[in-house]
Amino acid sequence: MLKRGARPVRWVQWAWAAGFVALGCGLVDDYLGDEGENEEETEQVSGLPARPAVVSARGDGGAAGAAMVVAGGAGGGAGAAGAAGAGGAGGGDLPPPIVENGVAVPGRVLNQNQLVCDDGDCAQAGGRCEEDTCVIDCDEDSIECNEEPVECPDGANCVINCLDEDTCIQPITCPDEGDCTINCQDLGTCQDTIDCDSSVNCEINCEEEESCSGGFNVEGGLAALTLNCDDDATCQGQQVDCGAAGCLVSCLGDDSCNINVNLQGQLARADCNGTNACDGNIDCSQDSLGCEINCGGLDSCRQNVSCGQQGSANLCTLRCEGTGSCSAGITCLANDCSIECDNEGCQQDVECAAGTGTCTIQCGNDSCDSNVICNSEDDCNVRCGGNQSCQQQVQCTSEDASCIVACAGDESCNDQVQCEAQQGNCDVECSGDDACVNGVECDADIEGGDCGLDAD
Repeated sequence: MLKRGARPVRWVQWAWAAGFVALGCGLVDDYLGDEGENEEETEQVSGLPARPAVVSARGDGGAAGAAMVVAGGAGGGAGAAGAAGAGGAGGGDLPPPIVENGVAVPGRVLNQNQLVCDDGDCAQAGGRCEEDTCVIDCDEDSIECNEEPVECPDGANCVINCLDEDTCIQPITCPDEGDCTINCQDLGTCQDTIDCDSSVNCEINCEEEESCSGGFNVEGGLAALTLNCDDDATCQGQQVDCGAAGCLVSCLGDDSCNINVNLQGQLARADCNGTNACDGNIDCSQDSLGCEINCGGLDSCRQNVSCGQQGSANLCTLRCEGTGSCSAGITCLANDCSIECDNEGCQQDVECAAGTGTCTIQCGNDSCDSNVICNSEDDCNVRCGGNQSCQQQVQCTSEDASCIVACAGDESCNDQVQCEAQQGNCDVECSGDDACVNGVECDADIEGGDCGLDAD
């Protein structure tokens, strides 16, 4: 029987967020930055960070996507590490993300719990102690993993190695207070629920084709979750629910991550870089320090991509830059939304929904073929800089601030442009050849640029 202790109710996810206000403000300030002023710094940190390791180092295997948050220099790392020591996942307060080279790493926090592997408890789970870690090897003859669920002993790290084809087909429950690593190393391994429970870090490595499939399902619990879907057709399961401490979901294999993903927790990111990767609904919600969805693979993210569908969102960045990515459109509802589409990406509507704080939408070459709708309480910024971008209606509405619409690409903004900013300015610029051919309408205190343009 799987263990099921009393779990903290949903409001704990908001309680821990308040505990990191000081850290969060510093990280958020650097995350947002000032346009131009931090351009050089952003360029330096936007490379591919080393894939985080939980128990066993995996090296710099190349989890794609830009670095999410820039901490304030060398001191930021020390500050984050110090704050992380305040408590483990099982203690109620969740530690902040680990900072490496000035970058906060999603899906990884510092575990400073005192861990001891008990030989008897580990043996009962089918494993052996190696220092503070219970190691469980699952081959074709194992009772645990194949016929009986695996329950890692509490108070120690736990590593589960699924060595033979079609092993680890039973549910797995990770330990309280320790770190948990599940290595799905052969065809058809890991076919049931993995419950990260009250672990501090939880790493799942789907290393072989068609591993993590069938009834595969991830419950992040309170942990910081890292899910690596490295090979083709990996992570073809039911659903991934990230943990309260945040997560990193890396989909490198072709046809990987055919699964619904709920990104949440203090810092979360999904990298969909394989061809046809992330063919399920993906949503960012309930973050405190930021959430990203990066769709860089050919025809990646073909289902709904959103922020704020599962609860309020803070900082949300959606990048659809792979050819034909995000073909079903994008919706963002957050305190701050940033959407980037390029290379024939975003064929359906791109929208910042009413209630969004600040919204920025950027459309590159042949992208944003349908309506582009920017609704915000504060500034609304729409930039159709690619040739033949924004081919249908462009609508910009700000309740309390200003709207900027820039149609710089040739034949961009091919339908009517509408701008409304009752408490601010409307500034519309149609600088591309044959841009805004169906005219511009503005309703604002100050109408700038090509507002009122009557283009034929």
